[in-house]
Amino acid sequence: MLDAARKLLHLREVSRRAAWRLHDRVRSGLLVDARDYYVAFSQAAESARRSILLLGWQFDSDVELVRGDDLPTGADAADYRLLAMLDRLCRQRESLEVRILAWNHSVVFAFEREMLQELVFSIATCKRFHFRFDDTVRLPGACHQKVAIVDGRLAFTGSADLCQERWDESRHLARNPRRRARGALYKPFHEVQVALAGAPARSLVDHFVDRWHHATGELLDAEALVLPEPAANPRISVTLPMPETTIALSRTVPDDGVNEPAQEIRNLYVDAIASADRLVYVETQYLTSAAVRDALVRRMTDASRPQLDILVVLPQKPERFKEELTVGLSQAQIIGGLAAIARATGHGFGVYNVAADDAGAADGETFVYIHSKVMIIDDRFLTVGSANLTNRSMSIDSEINVTFTSHHGNAFVERAIRRARLRLMTEHLGVRAAPGLVSSEPGLVARLHHAIDDGKVRLCRHVQASDVRGSIAKAVQEFAGDYFDPAHDGLFDPIEPSG
Repeated sequence: MLDAARKLLHLREVSRRAAWRLHDRVRSGLLVDARDYYVAFSQAAESARRSILLLGWQFDSDVELVRGDDLPTGADAADYRLLAMLDRLCRQRESLEVRILAWNHSVVFAFEREMLQELVFSIATCKRFHFRFDDTVRLPGACHQKVAIVDGRLAFTGSADLCQERWDESRHLARNPRRRARGALYKPFHEVQVALAGAPARSLVDHFVDRWHHATGELLDAEALVLPEPAANPRISVTLPMPETTIALSRTVPDDGVNEPAQEIRNLYVDAIASADRLVYVETQYLTSAAVRDALVRRMTDASRPQLDILVVLPQKPERFKEELTVGLSQAQIIGGLAAIARATGHGFGVYNVAADDAGAADGETFVYIHSKVMIIDDRFLTVGSANLTNRSMSIDSEINVTFTSHHGNAFVERAIRRARLRLMTEHLGVRAAPGLVSSEPGLVARLHHAIDDGKVRLCRHVQASDVRGSIAKAVQEFAGDYFDPAHDGLFDPIEPSG
Protein backbone atom coordinates (compact mmCIF):
# COMPACT_ATOMS: atom_id res chain seq x y z
CA MET A 1 0.00 0.00 0.00
CA LEU A 2 2.75 2.44 0.92
CA ASP A 3 4.74 1.86 -2.27
CA ALA A 4 1.58 2.33 -4.32
CA ALA A 5 0.72 5.52 -2.44
CA ARG A 6 4.20 6.96 -2.88
CA LYS A 7 3.85 6.43 -6.61
CA LEU A 8 0.99 8.92 -6.42
CA LEU A 9 3.66 11.58 -6.11
CA HIS A 10 4.64 10.71 -9.69
CA LEU A 11 1.45 11.36 -11.61
CA ARG A 12 2.45 9.34 -14.65
CA GLU A 13 2.05 6.27 -12.40
CA VAL A 14 -1.37 7.17 -11.02
CA SER A 15 -3.85 4.42 -11.74
CA ARG A 16 -7.43 4.91 -12.86
CA ARG A 17 -8.20 4.51 -9.18
CA ALA A 18 -7.27 8.14 -8.52
CA ALA A 19 -7.45 9.98 -11.86
CA TRP A 20 -9.89 10.42 -14.72
CA ARG A 21 -7.41 12.00 -17.16
CA LEU A 22 -3.73 12.95 -17.12
CA HIS A 23 -2.23 15.78 -19.17
CA ASP A 24 1.46 16.56 -19.75
CA ARG A 25 3.23 19.91 -20.02
CA VAL A 26 0.24 21.88 -18.84
CA ARG A 27 0.41 25.65 -18.39
CA SER A 28 -1.55 26.69 -15.32
CA GLY A 29 -1.81 29.05 -12.39
CA LEU A 30 -3.46 29.39 -9.00
CA LEU A 31 -6.03 32.07 -8.25
CA VAL A 32 -6.24 32.80 -4.53
CA ASP A 33 -9.53 34.35 -3.42
CA ALA A 34 -12.45 35.25 -5.65
CA ARG A 35 -11.27 38.74 -6.50
CA ASP A 36 -8.37 37.26 -8.47
CA TYR A 37 -10.54 34.53 -9.99
CA TYR A 38 -13.33 36.88 -11.07
CA VAL A 39 -10.85 39.26 -12.74
CA ALA A 40 -9.14 36.37 -14.56
CA PHE A 41 -12.44 34.87 -15.69
CA SER A 42 -13.58 38.26 -16.98
CA GLN A 43 -10.32 38.71 -18.89
CA ALA A 44 -10.75 35.30 -20.48
CA ALA A 45 -14.43 35.86 -21.28
CA GLU A 46 -13.66 39.17 -23.01
CA SER A 47 -11.43 37.25 -25.43
CA ALA A 48 -14.00 34.50 -26.18
CA ARG A 49 -14.80 33.78 -29.81
CA ARG A 50 -16.40 30.33 -29.89
CA SER A 51 -17.87 29.38 -26.48
CA ILE A 52 -18.22 30.16 -22.79
CA LEU A 53 -19.34 27.10 -20.81
CA LEU A 54 -20.27 27.28 -17.12
CA LEU A 55 -21.06 24.26 -14.97
CA GLY A 56 -21.75 24.56 -11.28
CA TRP A 57 -23.45 24.53 -7.95
CA GLN A 58 -24.65 28.16 -7.97
CA PHE A 59 -24.75 31.17 -10.29
CA ASP A 60 -26.22 34.63 -9.70
CA SER A 61 -27.09 36.89 -12.61
CA ASP A 62 -26.18 40.07 -10.74
CA VAL A 63 -22.88 39.16 -9.11
CA GLU A 64 -20.29 41.88 -9.83
CA LEU A 65 -17.19 40.19 -11.20
CA VAL A 66 -14.95 43.26 -11.49
CA ARG A 67 -15.02 45.92 -8.77
CA GLY A 68 -13.31 49.11 -7.69
CA ASP A 69 -9.82 49.72 -9.03
CA ASP A 70 -9.98 46.54 -11.13
CA LEU A 71 -12.59 48.10 -13.46
CA PRO A 72 -11.27 49.37 -16.80
CA THR A 73 -11.03 53.16 -16.97
CA GLY A 74 -14.46 54.66 -17.42
CA ALA A 75 -16.27 51.31 -17.13
CA ASP A 76 -19.56 50.88 -15.31
CA ALA A 77 -19.57 48.10 -12.67
CA ALA A 78 -23.05 47.11 -13.86
CA ASP A 79 -21.54 46.04 -17.20
CA TYR A 80 -19.41 43.48 -15.33
CA ARG A 81 -22.27 41.69 -13.62
CA LEU A 82 -22.30 38.07 -14.77
CA LEU A 83 -25.44 38.08 -16.92
CA ALA A 84 -24.87 41.55 -18.38
CA MET A 85 -21.28 40.75 -19.37
CA LEU A 86 -22.06 37.36 -20.92
CA ASP A 87 -25.07 38.68 -22.82
CA ARG A 88 -23.07 41.65 -24.10
CA LEU A 89 -20.31 39.38 -25.39
CA CYS A 90 -22.79 37.00 -26.97
CA ARG A 91 -24.53 39.85 -28.85
CA GLN A 92 -21.24 41.41 -29.97
CA ARG A 93 -19.86 38.18 -31.48
CA GLU A 94 -22.05 36.19 -33.84
CA SER A 95 -19.86 33.10 -33.49
CA LEU A 96 -20.03 33.02 -29.69
CA GLU A 97 -22.25 30.59 -27.80
CA VAL A 98 -22.84 30.80 -24.03
CA ARG A 99 -24.13 27.81 -22.06
CA ILE A 100 -24.77 27.60 -18.32
CA LEU A 101 -25.67 24.32 -16.59
CA ALA A 102 -26.63 24.96 -12.96
CA TRP A 103 -27.61 22.52 -10.25
CA ASN A 104 -31.37 22.55 -9.74
CA HIS A 105 -30.97 23.00 -6.00
CA SER A 106 -33.12 21.30 -3.40
CA VAL A 107 -35.79 23.15 -1.44
CA VAL A 108 -33.31 23.39 1.46
CA PHE A 109 -31.53 26.19 -0.45
CA ALA A 110 -34.65 27.95 -1.77
CA PHE A 111 -34.23 31.11 0.31
CA GLU A 112 -30.50 31.38 -0.50
CA ARG A 113 -30.90 31.36 -4.29
CA GLU A 114 -31.95 33.87 -6.91
CA MET A 115 -35.69 33.59 -7.54
CA LEU A 116 -37.01 32.51 -10.98
CA GLN A 117 -33.45 32.10 -12.13
CA GLU A 118 -34.13 30.23 -15.35
CA LEU A 119 -36.45 33.05 -16.41
CA VAL A 120 -33.94 35.72 -15.35
CA PHE A 121 -31.13 34.17 -17.40
CA SER A 122 -33.29 33.48 -20.45
CA ILE A 123 -35.82 36.26 -20.92
CA ALA A 124 -33.53 39.06 -22.08
CA THR A 125 -30.62 37.18 -23.59
CA CYS A 126 -29.77 36.46 -27.20
CA LYS A 127 -30.67 33.18 -28.90
CA ARG A 128 -27.11 31.83 -28.50
CA PHE A 129 -27.33 32.14 -24.71
CA HIS A 130 -28.60 28.93 -23.11
CA PHE A 131 -29.35 28.39 -19.41
CA ARG A 132 -30.47 25.00 -18.10
CA PHE A 133 -30.93 23.35 -14.71
CA ASP A 134 -29.44 19.95 -13.91
CA ASP A 135 -31.72 17.90 -11.65
CA THR A 136 -30.22 14.51 -12.43
CA VAL A 137 -28.13 14.11 -9.27
CA ARG A 138 -30.14 12.03 -6.84
CA LEU A 139 -31.05 13.67 -3.54
CA PRO A 140 -29.51 14.36 -1.13
CA GLY A 141 -26.59 14.74 -3.53
CA ALA A 142 -25.75 17.87 -5.51
CA CYS A 143 -23.91 19.00 -8.62
CA HIS A 144 -21.13 20.68 -6.65
CA GLN A 145 -18.50 21.32 -9.35
CA LYS A 146 -17.41 24.86 -10.21
CA VAL A 147 -16.16 24.89 -13.82
CA ALA A 148 -15.80 27.69 -16.39
CA ILE A 149 -14.37 27.06 -19.87
CA VAL A 150 -13.57 29.64 -22.55
CA ASP A 151 -13.23 28.52 -26.18
CA GLY A 152 -12.11 25.08 -25.03
CA ARG A 153 -8.68 26.67 -24.61
CA LEU A 154 -8.73 27.95 -21.03
CA ALA A 155 -10.61 26.55 -18.03
CA PHE A 156 -11.09 27.39 -14.36
CA THR A 157 -12.08 25.02 -11.57
CA GLY A 158 -11.82 24.91 -7.81
CA SER A 159 -13.90 26.13 -4.88
CA ALA A 160 -15.32 29.44 -6.13
CA ASP A 161 -18.85 29.81 -7.51
CA LEU A 162 -19.80 32.71 -9.79
CA CYS A 163 -22.39 33.95 -7.33
CA GLN A 164 -23.08 36.46 -4.59
CA GLU A 165 -21.21 36.39 -1.27
CA ARG A 166 -17.99 34.88 -2.64
CA TRP A 167 -15.95 37.91 -3.77
CA ASP A 168 -13.20 38.99 -1.39
CA GLU A 169 -9.62 40.23 -1.44
CA SER A 170 -6.82 38.31 0.24
CA ARG A 171 -6.43 40.80 3.05
CA HIS A 172 -9.91 39.73 4.27
CA LEU A 173 -10.89 42.94 6.03
CA ALA A 174 -13.56 42.53 8.67
CA ARG A 175 -15.48 45.27 6.87
CA ASN A 176 -14.86 45.92 3.20
CA PRO A 177 -17.35 48.19 1.38
CA ARG A 178 -16.66 46.32 -1.88
CA ARG A 179 -17.67 43.04 -0.26
CA ARG A 180 -21.34 43.71 -0.69
CA ALA A 181 -24.19 41.64 -2.13
CA ARG A 182 -27.54 43.22 -2.99
CA GLY A 183 -26.83 46.18 -0.76
CA ALA A 184 -25.63 44.32 2.34
CA LEU A 185 -22.12 43.62 3.61
CA TYR A 186 -21.18 39.97 4.11
CA LYS A 187 -18.41 38.13 5.92
CA PRO A 188 -14.88 37.58 4.55
CA PHE A 189 -14.54 34.56 2.22
CA HIS A 190 -11.47 32.54 1.20
CA GLU A 191 -11.31 30.61 -2.10
CA VAL A 192 -8.71 28.84 -4.27
CA GLN A 193 -9.19 28.23 -8.00
CA VAL A 194 -6.97 26.79 -10.77
CA ALA A 195 -6.59 28.15 -14.30
CA LEU A 196 -5.70 25.48 -16.90
CA ALA A 197 -4.66 26.09 -20.50
CA GLY A 198 -4.72 23.66 -23.42
CA ALA A 199 -5.59 19.97 -23.23
CA PRO A 200 -7.17 19.95 -19.73
CA ALA A 201 -9.61 22.63 -20.88
CA ARG A 202 -10.52 20.40 -23.82
CA SER A 203 -11.12 17.51 -21.41
CA LEU A 204 -13.43 19.72 -19.38
CA VAL A 205 -15.37 20.51 -22.57
CA ASP A 206 -15.94 16.76 -22.92
CA HIS A 207 -17.07 16.69 -19.30
CA PHE A 208 -19.46 19.62 -19.87
CA VAL A 209 -20.91 18.00 -23.00
CA ASP A 210 -21.55 14.77 -21.08
CA ARG A 211 -23.25 16.63 -18.23
CA TRP A 212 -25.34 18.74 -20.64
CA HIS A 213 -26.49 15.66 -22.52
CA HIS A 214 -27.33 13.84 -19.31
CA ALA A 215 -29.26 16.83 -17.92
CA THR A 216 -31.07 18.05 -21.05
CA GLY A 217 -31.03 15.20 -23.56
CA GLU A 218 -29.29 17.47 -26.09
CA LEU A 219 -26.02 16.13 -27.53
CA LEU A 220 -23.63 18.98 -28.28
CA ASP A 221 -20.80 18.89 -30.81
CA ALA A 222 -17.72 19.25 -28.60
CA GLU A 223 -15.49 20.25 -31.50
CA ALA A 224 -17.84 23.11 -32.41
CA LEU A 225 -17.30 24.56 -28.92
CA VAL A 226 -13.50 24.66 -29.24
CA LEU A 227 -11.64 27.48 -30.96
CA PRO A 228 -9.30 25.67 -33.36
CA GLU A 229 -5.56 26.05 -33.63
CA PRO A 230 -3.53 28.16 -34.23
CA ALA A 231 -5.52 30.59 -32.10
CA ALA A 232 -3.61 31.74 -29.02
CA ASN A 233 -4.85 31.11 -25.51
CA PRO A 234 -6.19 34.26 -23.85
CA ARG A 235 -3.84 36.12 -21.54
CA ILE A 236 -5.01 36.36 -17.95
CA SER A 237 -3.57 37.45 -14.61
CA VAL A 238 -3.01 34.74 -11.97
CA THR A 239 -2.01 34.90 -8.31
CA LEU A 240 0.70 32.25 -8.66
CA PRO A 241 1.87 30.84 -11.99
CA MET A 242 2.74 27.14 -11.98
CA PRO A 243 5.56 25.62 -14.08
CA GLU A 244 4.65 23.38 -16.99
CA THR A 245 3.99 19.93 -15.57
CA THR A 246 1.75 16.90 -15.61
CA ILE A 247 -1.65 17.39 -13.98
CA ALA A 248 -4.42 14.94 -13.11
CA LEU A 249 -8.16 15.53 -13.24
CA SER A 250 -10.07 13.47 -10.66
CA ARG A 251 -13.81 13.21 -10.08
CA THR A 252 -16.56 12.07 -7.86
CA VAL A 253 -19.40 10.75 -10.01
CA PRO A 254 -22.47 9.73 -7.98
CA ASP A 255 -24.67 6.79 -8.88
CA ASP A 256 -27.44 8.41 -10.93
CA GLY A 257 -28.59 5.25 -12.66
CA VAL A 258 -26.89 6.21 -15.96
CA ASN A 259 -23.25 7.19 -15.44
CA GLU A 260 -20.72 4.81 -13.97
CA PRO A 261 -19.99 5.93 -10.38
CA ALA A 262 -16.43 7.11 -9.68
CA GLN A 263 -14.58 7.65 -6.41
CA GLU A 264 -11.33 9.01 -7.83
CA ILE A 265 -11.14 11.98 -5.42
CA ARG A 266 -11.71 9.74 -2.40
CA ASN A 267 -8.90 7.47 -3.55
CA LEU A 268 -6.68 10.47 -4.32
CA TYR A 269 -7.01 11.82 -0.77
CA VAL A 270 -6.52 8.42 0.86
CA ASP A 271 -3.42 7.59 -1.19
CA ALA A 272 -1.93 11.05 -0.72
CA ILE A 273 -2.25 10.86 3.07
CA ALA A 274 -0.66 7.40 3.07
CA SER A 275 2.29 8.84 1.12
CA ALA A 276 2.96 11.68 3.59
CA ASP A 277 6.40 11.73 5.22
CA ARG A 278 6.31 15.00 7.19
CA LEU A 279 3.43 17.37 6.37
CA VAL A 280 -0.29 17.31 5.59
CA TYR A 281 -1.78 20.77 4.97
CA VAL A 282 -5.54 21.07 4.41
CA GLU A 283 -8.04 23.84 3.75
CA THR A 284 -11.64 22.62 3.75
CA GLN A 285 -15.11 23.90 4.50
CA TYR A 286 -15.95 20.77 6.50
CA LEU A 287 -14.11 17.76 7.92
CA THR A 288 -16.47 14.79 8.19
CA SER A 289 -15.03 12.24 5.75
CA ALA A 290 -14.71 8.76 7.25
CA ALA A 291 -12.25 7.82 4.50
CA VAL A 292 -9.96 10.77 5.29
CA ARG A 293 -10.29 10.15 9.03
CA ASP A 294 -9.33 6.50 8.61
CA ALA A 295 -6.40 7.35 6.32
CA LEU A 296 -5.04 9.79 8.91
CA VAL A 297 -5.53 7.24 11.69
CA ARG A 298 -3.67 4.57 9.71
CA ARG A 299 -0.82 6.93 8.94
CA MET A 300 -0.48 8.22 12.53
CA THR A 301 -0.56 4.72 14.03
CA ASP A 302 2.11 3.35 11.68
CA ALA A 303 5.10 3.32 14.04
CA SER A 304 7.52 2.60 11.17
CA ARG A 305 6.90 6.03 9.57
CA PRO A 306 8.16 9.51 10.53
CA GLN A 307 6.03 11.80 12.64
CA LEU A 308 3.77 14.24 10.81
CA ASP A 309 2.61 17.80 11.20
CA ILE A 310 -1.09 17.86 10.23
CA LEU A 311 -2.67 21.29 9.73
CA VAL A 312 -6.36 21.78 8.99
CA VAL A 313 -7.80 25.25 8.29
CA LEU A 314 -11.59 25.40 8.75
CA PRO A 315 -14.35 27.98 9.17
CA GLN A 316 -14.79 29.03 12.77
CA LYS A 317 -18.34 27.63 12.62
CA PRO A 318 -20.72 26.30 9.95
CA GLU A 319 -22.22 28.99 7.76
CA ARG A 320 -25.87 28.28 8.65
CA PHE A 321 -27.93 26.27 11.10
CA LYS A 322 -28.64 23.49 8.60
CA GLU A 323 -24.88 22.91 8.18
CA GLU A 324 -24.54 22.73 11.96
CA LEU A 325 -27.26 20.07 11.97
CA THR A 326 -25.77 18.01 9.14
CA VAL A 327 -22.04 18.18 9.89
CA GLY A 328 -21.51 19.77 13.30
CA LEU A 329 -21.61 16.69 15.51
CA SER A 330 -19.68 14.37 13.20
CA GLN A 331 -17.01 17.02 12.54
CA ALA A 332 -16.53 17.58 16.28
CA GLN A 333 -16.22 13.84 16.85
CA ILE A 334 -13.69 13.39 14.06
CA ILE A 335 -11.53 16.32 15.18
CA GLY A 336 -11.62 15.15 18.79
CA GLY A 337 -10.70 11.60 17.82
CA LEU A 338 -7.82 12.64 15.57
CA ALA A 339 -6.48 15.02 18.22
CA ALA A 340 -6.49 12.21 20.79
CA ILE A 341 -4.60 9.85 18.46
CA ALA A 342 -2.07 12.58 17.64
CA ARG A 343 -1.41 13.15 21.34
CA ALA A 344 -0.98 9.42 21.94
CA THR A 345 1.36 8.92 18.99
CA GLY A 346 3.36 12.16 19.12
CA HIS A 347 2.24 13.64 15.81
CA GLY A 348 1.52 17.35 15.48
CA PHE A 349 -2.17 18.01 14.85
CA GLY A 350 -3.55 21.54 14.64
CA VAL A 351 -7.00 22.73 13.56
CA TYR A 352 -7.23 26.45 12.88
CA ASN A 353 -9.58 29.31 12.10
CA VAL A 354 -8.62 32.64 10.56
CA ALA A 355 -9.60 35.96 12.15
CA ALA A 356 -10.30 38.76 9.72
CA ASP A 357 -8.13 41.84 9.52
CA ASP A 358 -10.00 44.02 12.02
CA ALA A 359 -9.56 47.35 10.23
CA GLY A 360 -12.90 49.10 10.59
CA ALA A 361 -14.47 46.16 12.40
CA ALA A 362 -17.48 46.49 14.60
CA ASP A 363 -17.46 45.14 18.14
CA GLY A 364 -16.63 41.46 18.27
CA GLU A 365 -14.22 39.32 16.28
CA THR A 366 -14.97 38.46 12.65
CA PHE A 367 -13.68 35.24 11.11
CA VAL A 368 -12.83 34.40 7.51
CA TYR A 369 -15.14 31.78 6.05
CA ILE A 370 -12.90 29.06 4.58
CA HIS A 371 -14.55 27.85 1.37
CA SER A 372 -11.39 26.55 -0.35
CA LYS A 373 -10.70 22.84 -0.86
CA VAL A 374 -6.92 22.28 -0.83
CA MET A 375 -4.57 19.49 0.24
CA ILE A 376 -0.77 19.74 0.15
CA ILE A 377 1.49 16.81 1.07
CA ASP A 378 5.20 17.33 1.84
CA ASP A 379 5.32 20.32 -0.57
CA ARG A 380 5.39 17.68 -3.34
CA PHE A 381 1.67 17.11 -3.91
CA LEU A 382 -1.07 19.71 -4.37
CA THR A 383 -4.73 19.13 -5.14
CA VAL A 384 -7.28 21.93 -5.57
CA GLY A 385 -10.91 21.42 -6.41
CA SER A 386 -14.56 21.46 -5.46
CA ALA A 387 -14.47 18.49 -3.07
CA ASN A 388 -14.65 19.13 0.67
CA LEU A 389 -13.37 16.53 3.10
CA THR A 390 -16.89 15.19 3.60
CA ASN A 391 -18.54 11.86 2.97
CA ARG A 392 -20.90 13.44 0.45
CA SER A 393 -18.01 14.88 -1.61
CA MET A 394 -16.59 11.36 -1.85
CA SER A 395 -19.81 9.68 -2.96
CA ILE A 396 -23.13 11.46 -3.58
CA ASP A 397 -22.05 14.89 -4.93
CA SER A 398 -20.48 15.46 -8.34
CA GLU A 399 -16.99 16.94 -7.88
CA ILE A 400 -13.77 17.63 -9.78
CA ASN A 401 -10.19 18.24 -8.54
CA VAL A 402 -6.90 19.18 -10.20
CA THR A 403 -3.67 17.66 -8.87
CA PHE A 404 -0.01 18.69 -9.29
CA THR A 405 3.05 16.76 -8.10
CA SER A 406 6.80 17.18 -8.30
CA HIS A 407 6.99 14.53 -11.00
CA HIS A 408 10.20 12.48 -10.57
CA GLY A 409 11.53 15.06 -8.12
CA ASN A 410 10.94 18.06 -10.40
CA ALA A 411 12.48 20.85 -8.32
CA PHE A 412 10.60 23.60 -10.19
CA VAL A 413 7.23 22.05 -9.36
CA GLU A 414 8.22 21.34 -5.77
CA ARG A 415 9.24 24.97 -5.31
CA ALA A 416 5.94 26.09 -6.84
CA ILE A 417 3.92 23.88 -4.49
CA ARG A 418 5.93 25.11 -1.52
CA ARG A 419 5.39 28.70 -2.69
CA ALA A 420 1.63 28.03 -2.85
CA ARG A 421 1.57 26.71 0.71
CA LEU A 422 3.61 29.64 2.01
CA ARG A 423 1.32 32.07 0.16
CA LEU A 424 -1.77 30.52 1.74
CA MET A 425 -0.27 30.29 5.22
CA THR A 426 1.03 33.86 5.09
CA GLU A 427 -2.45 35.07 4.14
CA HIS A 428 -3.95 33.23 7.10
CA LEU A 429 -1.27 34.37 9.54
CA GLY A 430 -1.78 37.97 8.47
CA VAL A 431 1.93 38.72 8.66
CA ARG A 432 4.99 38.16 6.55
CA ALA A 433 6.08 35.08 8.46
CA ALA A 434 9.70 34.34 9.23
CA PRO A 435 10.88 31.44 7.05
CA GLY A 436 11.49 29.28 10.09
CA LEU A 437 7.89 29.61 11.27
CA VAL A 438 6.24 28.15 8.14
CA SER A 439 9.02 25.76 7.12
CA SER A 440 7.94 22.17 6.51
CA GLU A 441 10.64 21.04 8.95
CA PRO A 442 9.29 19.02 11.92
CA GLY A 443 7.50 21.00 14.61
CA LEU A 444 5.37 23.25 12.37
CA VAL A 445 2.24 22.77 14.49
CA ALA A 446 4.16 23.56 17.70
CA ARG A 447 5.68 26.68 16.11
CA LEU A 448 2.26 27.89 14.99
CA HIS A 449 0.81 27.34 18.47
CA HIS A 450 3.60 29.45 19.98
CA ALA A 451 2.93 32.22 17.42
CA ILE A 452 -0.80 32.09 18.21
CA ASP A 453 -0.14 32.21 21.95
CA ASP A 454 2.06 35.28 21.41
CA GLY A 455 -0.98 36.99 19.83
CA LYS A 456 0.88 38.26 16.78
CA VAL A 457 -0.95 36.34 14.04
CA ARG A 458 -4.54 36.14 12.75
CA LEU A 459 -4.52 32.36 12.84
CA CYS A 460 -6.48 30.97 15.81
CA ARG A 461 -6.85 27.54 17.33
CA HIS A 462 -10.21 26.02 16.48
CA VAL A 463 -12.38 25.73 19.56
CA GLN A 464 -14.66 22.71 19.58
CA ALA A 465 -18.29 23.44 20.27
CA SER A 466 -19.59 21.82 23.44
CA ASP A 467 -20.94 18.31 22.88
CA VAL A 468 -23.39 18.66 25.76
CA ARG A 469 -26.71 18.33 23.95
CA GLY A 470 -30.19 17.14 24.71
CA SER A 471 -30.96 13.63 23.55
CA ILE A 472 -33.59 14.86 21.08
CA ALA A 473 -31.27 17.48 19.55
CA LYS A 474 -28.49 14.91 19.20
CA ALA A 475 -30.84 12.38 17.59
CA VAL A 476 -32.04 14.99 15.07
CA GLN A 477 -28.45 15.91 14.24
CA GLU A 478 -27.34 12.32 13.80
CA PHE A 479 -30.33 11.59 11.55
CA ALA A 480 -29.65 14.68 9.44
CA GLY A 481 -25.98 13.75 9.16
CA ASP A 482 -26.78 10.20 8.10
CA TYR A 483 -29.03 11.54 5.33
CA PHE A 484 -27.07 14.55 4.06
CA ASP A 485 -23.51 13.30 4.66
CA PRO A 486 -23.67 9.49 4.65
CA ALA A 487 -20.47 7.77 5.69
CA HIS A 488 -21.35 4.71 3.63
CA ASP A 489 -23.97 4.58 0.91
CA GLY A 490 -23.56 0.96 -0.17
CA LEU A 491 -21.59 1.77 -3.31
CA PHE A 492 -18.08 1.53 -1.93
CA ASP A 493 -16.42 -0.54 0.75
CA PRO A 494 -15.62 1.49 3.89
CA ILE A 495 -12.02 1.71 5.07
CA GLU A 496 -11.55 0.06 8.43
CA PRO A 497 -9.41 2.04 10.91
CA SER A 498 -6.19 0.36 11.95
CA GLY A 499 -4.65 0.22 15.40
